[in-house]
Amino acid sequence: MTTVLLPGTLCDATLWRGVAAPRGVRTAPVVRGSTLTDAAARAVAGAAGSLHVVGFSLGALVAFEVLRRWPGRVGRLTLISASPLPPTPAQLDTWAAQRRATEAGDFGEVVARISAASGAHAGTVAAMAHRVGAAAFLEQLALLRSRPDSRADLGAYGGPLTLLVGAHDTVTPPALTHAMAALAPHADVRVVPGAGHYLPLDAPTAVSDALGGPAHA
Repeated sequence: MTTVLLPGTLCDATLWRGVAAPRGVRTAPVVRGSTLTDAAARAVAGAAGSLHVVGFSLGALVAFEVLRRWPGRVGRLTLISASPLPPTPAQLDTWAAQRRATEAGDFGEVVARISAASGAHAGTVAAMAHRVGAAAFLEQLALLRSRPDSRADLGAYGGPLTLLVGAHDTVTPPALTHAMAALAPHADVRVVPGAGHYLPLDAPTAVSDALGGPAHA
């Protein structure tokens, strides 16, 4: 089974630098695509056979799209700091403001605000964001705006499923992960103490353990 790592908004492969991934892992450097279907196709391009799809935040939205488009290929699913919900009006407003600022040439200010919210990892998050760049960020904002309600897809998935969230995540809080688990009672739910939204940076060992250990089927 090939493990595919999908990073989040304004993240690159640095997100996983402390995570001990299984042998043969494929890491998507940046989530890009004109649509979620395009992003999902790019994510699995060239990967043969059964997949263990691992998605963080925006990467989890792409993982849901892989599950929708090619359900027979998803042999295992790991969702980190994830939400299956469609956008809220408040989120749409925030993303619209970020789009306008980025298009106006203020990408650096947008990055500064986003990275400041990541606490101890602000420098790492800012550095990733600047490598990802404004053009890719605009694509990612469009992907976020277009995301559908994925709860039915999650509930229909009967394969091995792991749900990870930081106990102090305020973006995709533990209550949301427990709501996902209610849709998929077979899920292995792991709430990581002391960690926030950027779980692979906050607690790489916990992520490593989840990727290497067995998941409930």
